[in-house]
Amino acid sequence: MARKAVKTSIKSIVRAPKQDRARVTVEAILESAVQILESDGIAGFKVAALAERSGYSVGTLYQYFENIDAVMLALVELENERQRQTLLAEFSDLAARGVAQSTRDVVGLMLAAFSQRRVAQKAIIEWALSRRDVRAIDGRNTFLGQMLASVSVRSQGLKFDRLLSPTEMFVLSRAFLGALRTAIWNDEADTASPQFAQALTDLVDGYVHQLVKRESAGKVPNGT
Repeated sequence: MARKAVKTSIKSIVRAPKQDRARVTVEAILESAVQILESDGIAGFKVAALAERSGYSVGTLYQYFENIDAVMLALVELENERQRQTLLAEFSDLAARGVAQSTRDVVGLMLAAFSQRRVAQKAIIEWALSRRDVRAIDGRNTFLGQMLASVSVRSQGLKFDRLLSPTEMFVLSRAFLGALRTAIWNDEADTASPQFAQALTDLVDGYVHQLVKRESAGKVPNGT
């Protein structure tokens, strides 16, 4: 698997499985990739190691991924989707039970997601941050930004009758994820501490409060 320039969508470099058996194969390869990253870090993430750990030949790996970067990109998008599904499931359950949802709840869920397989998470973050195209893909994921804003509005008892603009969603999600990922990548903060969780909560609530304040005063810029 010679390294090639990473493309801008996983769909263009991962040969999507159409059958259940093929889907199981892809899932097994990606799980093996995470295991290698967790035990050996990015330095140990080699094609031979992935073939050995997964039990599939290099030829089989080629059937689904063009190169090793395609595997890493798949892990980035898989993690984004896992976080999205976790948030949706948790908050759907809370809503069904009539439990109030707070910004701190979202923060707690994200911290829990990133605390799993921390060494692998660190390796995935390091790889993603080193590649401009991958950062661009991540920046287009607006789901988290909108959810943070919606929950924060309810949590603070505010009134905000519109969706965030693309710029607002970008800034909020990237500020939140940037602080969290950098803390994990550089070990610059204790992400398990209540103080870190509160700081992230304040970051979100403070930004949303300012948006609502400007909206009420009729000072929110038009456009994106």
